[in-house]
Amino acid sequence: MNKKLVLGGGAAAVVVLIAAVWFLFFRNDAPEEVSVDAANAQLDEDLAAAAAEDDDAGDATDDEMAEESDDTPDEADTEDAVVSEEDFDGDVSGTWIIDDEIGDFDFETASGSFAGFRVDEELTVGEVVAVGRSGGVSGSLTIDAGQLTAAEVTVDMTTIVSNDSRRENAIRGAVGANENPTATFVLTGPVELPDGLRDGETVTVDAVGDLTVNGVTNPTTFTISALVRDDGFGIVTGSANIVFEDFDVTPPSAPIVVSIDDNGIVEFQLIVAKG
Repeated sequence: MNKKLVLGGGAAAVVVLIAAVWFLFFRNDAPEEVSVDAANAQLDEDLAAAAAEDDDAGDATDDEMAEESDDTPDEADTEDAVVSEEDFDGDVSGTWIIDDEIGDFDFETASGSFAGFRVDEELTVGEVVAVGRSGGVSGSLTIDAGQLTAAEVTVDMTTIVSNDSRRENAIRGAVGANENPTATFVLTGPVELPDGLRDGETVTVDAVGDLTVNGVTNPTTFTISALVRDDGFGIVTGSANIVFEDFDVTPPSAPIVVSIDDNGIVEFQLIVAKG
C-alpha cells in the first residue's frame, strides 16, 4: 500500500513538474496577428509618448534660456515658436516612406514597423505558435491615380527575434540569414485602391509581388489592409501563407518539438509617411 502511495505521489509530482515547465517555458504567449486597429491604437500611444518627451525637453531648454537671459520674447518670436506642421490635406497620392523612428519594436507592444512570420508547433507538452519578427524594415509605397503602383519592402533577417529567445539562432539559420541577410517584397502589378482610403476608412486589397526569402524568389499574394490617419501617418498591415520548402527553408527542430507545420504566415506592419 505504501509503495502504491509513493508511486502515485511520484506520478503526481511528474505531472506538476511538466505543468510548471509548460507554464514557464512553453505556454502559448505568441503575440496577436497584425491588424490595422491594433497598430492604430499603438501608434496613438507612441505619438503621445514622443510628444511628452518633446515637452519635457522643451521645458528644460526654456529653463536654461531663462537663466541665461531676462529678455521677454517679442510677438514675432512667439509666433515662430508655435508654428506647427500643416494639417494633412487628404491627398494620398505620392510616395510613402516606411518610418523607422516612431516606436521601438518589441513583442510586448508590437510598436513601430516590423515584419516576420508565425507557424504552429506541436511540442511534447502541447501546441504553441512560434513567432519571429524583425524591426529592421525599410522601403516605400507609391500611390498614383487611385492605384498602388509600386511597393518595395526590405527586411533585415539578421535582427529577427522570437517570442521564445531559444529559437532565435535556429530561426536565423533556417532562413539563411548569414548568407542572405535580407528578405524583400516587390510589387509586380498595380492594385486598385478603394475610394474609402481617402476618407480615413480602413481598406483591404490583395497585392501580388515577388517575395524573396533565403535568396529564393516566388510570386506571392499578400492580403493588405491600410488606413490613412488625419495626422498624415499611414498604417499598412499584410499577411500571406507560404510553404517553407518553396524558399528552401527547413524549419528547425529540437528534442521537445514533435512537429512543425510545413507552411506558415508571413506578416508585416508598416508605419508610413509621405516623403
